[in-house]
Amino acid sequence: MIELLFLLLPVAAAYGYIMGKNNANNEAQQQNQEIINEYSKGLKFLLDREEDQGLEHLIGLLEISANSVEHYLTLATLFRRRGELDRAIKVHELLLKHDGLSLEQKKHVLYELAQDYMMAGLLDRAEENLVYLHSLKDSNALCQLMLLYLQSHDWDKGIALFQSHEPDFNTSQLKKTIANFYCEKAIQDKDLKHLDIVTELTQDLVRPKYMLGENAYNDGDFLQAIKYWGSLLDKNIAFAPIFLDRLAVSYEKLNLQDNYFSHLSKHLKSDSVLIKIHYCKSLMAQGKVDEARNYITQVLRKQPNIRGFSYLLMLMSEQSQDIKTVLTEINNLVQDYIATKSLYQCNHCGFTSKKMYWFCPSCKHVESLVPLSGVDGF
Repeated sequence: MIELLFLLLPVAAAYGYIMGKNNANNEAQQQNQEIINEYSKGLKFLLDREEDQGLEHLIGLLEISANSVEHYLTLATLFRRRGELDRAIKVHELLLKHDGLSLEQKKHVLYELAQDYMMAGLLDRAEENLVYLHSLKDSNALCQLMLLYLQSHDWDKGIALFQSHEPDFNTSQLKKTIANFYCEKAIQDKDLKHLDIVTELTQDLVRPKYMLGENAYNDGDFLQAIKYWGSLLDKNIAFAPIFLDRLAVSYEKLNLQDNYFSHLSKHLKSDSVLIKIHYCKSLMAQGKVDEARNYITQVLRKQPNIRGFSYLLMLMSEQSQDIKTVLTEINNLVQDYIATKSLYQCNHCGFTSKKMYWFCPSCKHVESLVPLSGVDGF
């Protein structure tokens, strides 16, 4: 709570200086002294560790004057970070009652209040503020409004907003966000026609091609699955772990194993150990056991990786019957270790997960959660 004390000391000092400098008559000086006394009283509560009483007293001073708007905005932000949403809301709502706020100050307060409401689950109130701010061309309101619709899974409202204000969706993140809304709508309606709009919005997204490939795979249309997932492998190799096993099956179902081997060969210079493991599997299928073992050994010397090591142990156990039991037991321990690790990490905020999310649960960025790389990754 001591941080609040240092936050509010400048408020009291500012009042003393400004009021003392600009008001020479006795009445103004008396008002100045009363305000300083009230602040001093609130600060004393904090010093005496009577935190609730001190905070309520200081918040109450908003009804006297709002000349230090920024200080109170900072105070409200601190409340929100501490999870004291009722106090954050109270500060922001009291600020809005003052006629002296400039338009920019009012917009700032409304935006912060909308964030309070969202965190408190009061989504209707948050939406009302954000829609109003968007009508005033507030640059942050649209992004926050889309986050609100994401939080409420209201894909229809997000899409309707896009259709009525398409020129405003002019950033990469907004385009990716609305494109993923269409993906969610396609799942909700079980209608992949919604994805046609997505391809017109942006060519950079992984999810639409992944969904189209998955749908084709589930329908037994393996040629189409190869088309979509093969394209992802070429353009977004970091996401290969979410579809590579099924891509291999698709080639196998069509007796196109040689084509798969050729496709993999194009990406052996990438950092993906999983690609190299699949390459070894293709070598094994061709009966090139020693070549597969030697290749993965060379890879691991340059690029240590736990999954690659596990695969090498498996190869060695198949070729060394005398120590197969020991190697299998070691590999089981390695697999147990792998099972404890996260599989995906957000490249924006660092959030990790064992589950794939198209929207990061932490920072809400789109397609920022990617399969892990490095020693414990893919």
